[in-house]
Amino acid sequence: MSSVTNIAIAGVGGQGIILASDVVANAALCAGHDVKKNEVHGMAQRGGAVVSEIRFGRRVYSPLIPDGEVDVLVALELLEGLRQAHRLRGEGSLIADELRLPPGVRPPGAPEYPKDVVERVKAAASRVVLLPAAEVARKAGNARAANTVLIGALSRHVDIPLEAWKSALKSCLRPSLLEVNLKAFELGRRRGREKARQG
Repeated sequence: MSSVTNIAIAGVGGQGIILASDVVANAALCAGHDVKKNEVHGMAQRGGAVVSEIRFGRRVYSPLIPDGEVDVLVALELLEGLRQAHRLRGEGSLIADELRLPPGVRPPGAPEYPKDVVERVKAAASRVVLLPAAEVARKAGNARAANTVLIGALSRHVDIPLEAWKSALKSCLRPSLLEVNLKAFELGRRRGREKARQG
């Protein structure tokens, strides 16, 4: 890894991608890093693709991550992870929810959602962690905390202290949502470690 760590978070509108990237950026800030962040919303409100990028290190000059420079890609949906996988470094990691969200409308002639998406995702990166994030989040108390489960798994792959992650969650979430999300983060952190050992 270079002196700047590059993280991309991809999914579809409504999955909490922007919140997840806010947590990552805040955690890096709490750890004393210089941080830059940007987002591409697209048709986010209609379930379209959303990508957020976070860069942190001692000094960061641009919020944009060049293709081939992403250290860790977090995907809240499998096909969106596959679409962004080309942006990973050769030794980069892909952490993805096992969730599949085929488009609600498919124009005539548009390709179908690939049946072999899992196999293609596994082949797209040298290190892949697949998690049933919504199922894990449900155990924490709310299936909508799947994004936080994946952030917990991410925390195993970047050099940010645990206390910085917890501080970031506290600063980004309403008090009524904090307890569930702290549980979801911890469960994701555990699952990320287990998967890393298996892989």
